Formats: sequence, structure tokens, C-alpha cells
Amino acid sequence: MRTGLYGGSFDPVHIGHLAVAKSAKEQFCLDRVIFIPTGNMPHKKGCNASNEDRVKMLTLSFDDDAFIVSDYEINRTQISYSADTIEYFKSVFPQDEIFFIIGGDSYAYIDKWYQPERIFENSTVLVYPREGEEILPPAKRLDVSPVRVSSSEIREKIKLQKNVSNLLKKEVYDYIIENNLYQ
Repeated sequence: MRTGLYGGSFDPVHIGHLAVAKSAKEQFCLDRVIFIPTGNMPHKKGCNASNEDRVKMLTLSFDDDAFIVSDYEINRTQISYSADTIEYFKSVFPQDEIFFIIGGDSYAYIDKWYQPERIFENSTVLVYPREGEEILPPAKRLDVSPVRVSSSEIREKIKLQKNVSNLLKKEVYDYIIENNLYQ
């Protein structure tokens, strides 16, 4: 099988995240895409929504059985490094070809990450670039129709009581409103 690993804070998950996953699945014939909400991140502060809320929003956003959410990083008490996460999933799915999905902004400084050589040894790195951004080997370019949205922008708009329903799946939007997230 071909398994994509897609990590992020998903705080909240939005239509851009889903477009990336769908494009990766289609372009690289992935059998599944595992969304991995970040736990204890080495380079970012914590999330605004709880771990439980982020997992629930991800689950609500899926309309494709090939999309799965994993709480692997959330359940770790140690810092979550991508190299470790990839090796964990490689051990869980030893027969699978592993694909690691990241944005061009992250790929630009992947050489500064913790043991990046392990990432490349254990996965094919798929990069979704920003407009006009060149992706250099060994990564492979993931073509995604541009969706100009960010989770931080969504959180800010919600705080200002602006409508963001067009940036989220309806079920996720309803969940955010019902649970007073990002107020």
C-alpha cells in the first residue's frame, strides 16, 4: 500500500488542508492519507483548540474513507520530530511505501530539522509549493490548486465574528460555533 503522512496543527482543519490531501491521494495514487495533529512541537507554541477538539474537527471534515486521523503525536509526551513519526508509521506499516506531505515553506528549511536525512531515507517527500516556488529534489512537487487560507486567519476572523463558513467543511464550522472555539 501507499500511505501518505500529513502532519500539522489543524487548528482548525480547513479546505486548503483537504485540497492538499486530496491532491496527494490522486497524484501519487495513495491508498490512505493519515492526518497527524501535532503534539509537543519543537518549533511552535501550543494550539488554541484542545487535542480532542482538533481530532474531532478532523474526523468531521473527512468524506473519503482513505482519510484517517491518528493521535500518535498527541499522545506522546516527548517532543514530536517528523523523523521519529515517519519511522513509527514505517514500523506499523512495514510493507507500505511512505509519503511525507509538507508545504513549501517548511521544505525551504527542512535541512534545519531534526535529522532530516532520516525523513528522506524513510519516505518520499511530497511538497505543495506556494505560487512560483521551485521545489528541488529529492522532494517531489505536489500540484494543488491554490487555496488562499490559513488556520490563523480563520481563528482571527472567528474572534472578530466574521463569517468563515466558506473556508471550512460545514460540519467543522458547526462544531466550532457549537463549542465556542476561537472566541
